[in-house]
Amino acid sequence: MTKQEDRLKICIFTSTRAEYGLLYWLIREVAEHPQLELQLVVAGTHLSHEYGYTLSEILKDGFQPTDSIANLISDDSPQSITRSSALLSMGLADYFFRENPNYFVVLGDRVELLAACEAALIAKVPIVHLHGGEITEGAMDERVRHALTKLASLHFTSTEVYRRRVIQMGEQPEFVINCGALGLESIARKPLLTCSELSASVGIDLAEGYFLVVYHPETNKSSEDIDALLQVMGEYPDHRKVFIYPNSDVMSRTIIKALKNFASQHPDDVNLIKSVGRDEYLSLMKHCDLYIGNSSSGIIEMPSFQRPIVNIGQRQKGRIRSNATIDVEMAYESISQGVKQALSREYLERLPTVPNPYSGKLPSKVIIDKIVSDSAAGEIAKIFYDVDYKL
Repeated sequence: MTKQEDRLKICIFTSTRAEYGLLYWLIREVAEHPQLELQLVVAGTHLSHEYGYTLSEILKDGFQPTDSIANLISDDSPQSITRSSALLSMGLADYFFRENPNYFVVLGDRVELLAACEAALIAKVPIVHLHGGEITEGAMDERVRHALTKLASLHFTSTEVYRRRVIQMGEQPEFVINCGALGLESIARKPLLTCSELSASVGIDLAEGYFLVVYHPETNKSSEDIDALLQVMGEYPDHRKVFIYPNSDVMSRTIIKALKNFASQHPDDVNLIKSVGRDEYLSLMKHCDLYIGNSSSGIIEMPSFQRPIVNIGQRQKGRIRSNATIDVEMAYESISQGVKQALSREYLERLPTVPNPYSGKLPSKVIIDKIVSDSAAGEIAKIFYDVDYKL
């Protein structure tokens, strides 16, 4: 048994339900590894009752956060989001000084990660970035993700194309590893709920079929209007519509207000859910008759369930997707045609033959093996890697 003082202290950061769901198995593996000490820092919407207070899910899973940073201001204006990030940076500055972790692990591209990684950089804590190299041209996350790449010392990507893109940005190839998408690990490692179990868990009768709708703000736009989506959804009264609240972003409350109004007008076939646990969410994806929205989970995890996928708008523009994904604009005719195509016999018969481009081996084990076996991965100093190219 490794002595407590000799263990590598791995600090994993999570501020949203979606990110935590992807990180679950990595957190579990770190917690159980004899050479590692888990430090779990929780912030953001996890601590907000408005967004479902998902800290309760983390505790239910048996994880006790090392620290909780209540940084979220209850307002989605740019000023408040900036102030929330500042509070997070201040909280983490104190945390890094007090706990002195060996690595700081972050996933994805949410804007608050800039503040989190700024604090880690100044504290000289090496950053491990997961899911870098991806492209989402319809959101400011695009620039955040690439900025995090330059701040990080060690990178784990979800496809080989993304690995090459991170290297193209000047990162040393030996510290850029393609491990596949973390979200697919939850699908592979644990049986999901049956439809009847799922109905009981979320308190909604889903036996007759349902559409799962997950739409987040396109943060590159100055306003958000989802009337076209709601109009099309209203034309399918025989299908229950299950809406999941958007993430906490600029304009998220605009979307929530529209969803609440729509639900009040369709009380018999529309349900709103602030948040669900990892197993419930994946099970909702598994059993739905249609997945529609603009979440990355629709692009990355949904193809593994071989269910119809309609992706709306520009938020995920540029991200690698399976051939099963139907892309539409946020316009009535486009969404209407996309839904009809997704429910057509020709499309449904083709789904079982379409592979998921994000498939990989168990990412959490790949990540831990690299951290444990390669001490050079924790170096703060970075050497820019030049790639030969032709103008």
